[in-house]
Amino acid sequence: MIEFLKKVGAGKKRFKDLTREEAYNAEKMIIEGKATELQTGAFWSAQRIKYASVEELKGFLDLHREYTTFIDTDLKPLDIAINYDGKDRSVHILPASIFISAGAGIYLSGHGAENVPSKYGITYHQILEKMGAKTPKKIDTVKKLLEKTGFGFAHQRLFAQKLFNLLPKRREFGLRTYHNTMERLLNPFNTDKVITGVSHPPYIQKYTELAEHVGIERITVFKSLEGGVEPFPNHETIVHLNEKEITIIPEGIKKEFILRKVSPEENGRICLSILKNEDKDHTPFAILTASILIMAYGLTDDIDQAKQMAEESLKSGKAHERFKKYCEISMEE
Repeated sequence: MIEFLKKVGAGKKRFKDLTREEAYNAEKMIIEGKATELQTGAFWSAQRIKYASVEELKGFLDLHREYTTFIDTDLKPLDIAINYDGKDRSVHILPASIFISAGAGIYLSGHGAENVPSKYGITYHQILEKMGAKTPKKIDTVKKLLEKTGFGFAHQRLFAQKLFNLLPKRREFGLRTYHNTMERLLNPFNTDKVITGVSHPPYIQKYTELAEHVGIERITVFKSLEGGVEPFPNHETIVHLNEKEITIIPEGIKKEFILRKVSPEENGRICLSILKNEDKDHTPFAILTASILIMAYGLTDDIDQAKQMAEESLKSGKAHERFKKYCEISMEE
């Protein structure tokens, strides 16, 4: 481990990136306990200062994909590959948008954990729990949910135990590590399409390259609200869908209802109200987010057509039916 530290920790002017193979070996030493805690902390700090290169991230991905229990399915869902550290400044609209888009006929997958640095924010699967669903404890349940409702969520402990085992140390470290970037692109469902959001535009190309590295062909990535997959409610969002750029205009969105911190309980009530067609203030934003999911899946590349599909799913009750079925199956465990 010392040789790796000498390369990445030599200071801002003298550091060198590791090769993909070296990154793989460094991470392997960490997860196998062959690096001391002091060495691990130093390595994480050095990588945080210099920023992990794409080749290093590929090496980290290669290692953890070897330890991944893949959730095999022929459905090829849209993987919602967002930050595991959640949100802390805005309303989670994604739980409602997932079932709106599922009601329109697409399949989606998600994965994550909770209490993840650096935000330690609230995650959308925690909101789903406040809405009455349970986070699956078995991969078979995840697959059944995906097949029967159009959405399957896998907790990190189910498919990436070695990576999940690092969380206590990551929490003690307290800051963002390269795992925050890498873990969202593990592609545990072995699908060919992904949607992800970034906080900083340079990461658009980085995530595109990493997605291609794990076999994803249809890649949707954009600078988004808190790094999730919701567009900005107060100004336009440029969505990169493979080689195409799509401009999203937040027409009719009441930003004051979105750009605020609410409790998980209130957030759950908001999403339930949307799915029951009882909400007016947050629904336009849920529709807009669902439209982006529909386009990312590939039903259409036209935002207006995607909105029509989302609105029909919600008004017809299909979205709420999908959610009720999700709750029913998740509670059977």
